[in-house]
Amino acid sequence: MNAPDKMAAFHAERMQGLGGSDIAAALGYSAFKSPVQLYMEKTGRIADDSESMRLRFGQHAEEFVAQEYSRATGYRVQRFNPMLRHPTFKNIIGHVDRLVIPAGAKVAAHKGEIRTDRGLEAKTVDSFVYRTSGEWGDPGTDQVPTYYLIQCATYMGLTGCSRWDLAALVGSGSGELPIYHMARDRDLEDELFHRAQEWWDTHVAKDVAPEPRSEDDVALLYPQARQKEEIEANEEIAVAIGMLKSTKETIAEHEEYAAELALKIKRFMGHADILLGPDGKKLATWSNRKGRSSFDLDTFVGHLCPGANPDERALFIEDAKRTFTTRGEPGRTFLLK
Repeated sequence: MNAPDKMAAFHAERMQGLGGSDIAAALGYSAFKSPVQLYMEKTGRIADDSESMRLRFGQHAEEFVAQEYSRATGYRVQRFNPMLRHPTFKNIIGHVDRLVIPAGAKVAAHKGEIRTDRGLEAKTVDSFVYRTSGEWGDPGTDQVPTYYLIQCATYMGLTGCSRWDLAALVGSGSGELPIYHMARDRDLEDELFHRAQEWWDTHVAKDVAPEPRSEDDVALLYPQARQKEEIEANEEIAVAIGMLKSTKETIAEHEEYAAELALKIKRFMGHADILLGPDGKKLATWSNRKGRSSFDLDTFVGHLCPGANPDERALFIEDAKRTFTTRGEPGRTFLLK
């Protein structure tokens, strides 16, 4: 099977259920994908993100991380390509990064049969996020972000392995490869699989969208309005409209007052660009900025066609606008009346 066919087969398999990262997204624990986005992907409304730069880089770096894990631990690892499917929860699936070959053994799996009790998840992690998110514990512990914990728990449930390691390449060339160790937790596993299968049955099988949680979710679900379609507000929405109007009025009042205070301070500063407090600390700056640059199409066309009469120049300008103007993605505008 050539590479495009393999990729097509991989995409087809992913559409059959929820993998480890999908379960984290479905349950609201993913920083990369919302439940609504996952629903849109699994129902074929939008393409999945498997071709994104982030995922392609992670897949490319996977082999390097696996090799460094082997160098650090002395454990050899083995690829395992078959898609796994849970025997009870039929829409829980997964592809593991690597299986760890037991000491003294030649392989971790043979002809689709798993012969090890340990697997490996290989990750690349931004160094700033790793140090500041508060989600990563000391190497050697099981303290990893919930998103990754759910993935490892899923793979332990699918393979029957009792242990799963996570090796995280931190930054680019920083020399750090912290390794974390997860033990199988059947209570957690059962809770995850029950909730994930319920999510699939409710939203994908019945084609019912999850509740949107953000503006991005709303834009995905309702990108365009149906013209002249009217809907009557219920009591809850009528109250929300009133509160929104009141909030906007309050914001406008505060903005007007803030503008008055800023004007008072600017009058006091005059030509000064720095305002100091009594203790010498900087309170504000009012610095110079460069003027905004813009492209003068009319003058440009006149430069290209110096002998053209006004009608000809107008035609050139109209043609240039039609040829080179780009239009953004369509959307919707929300206005209170």
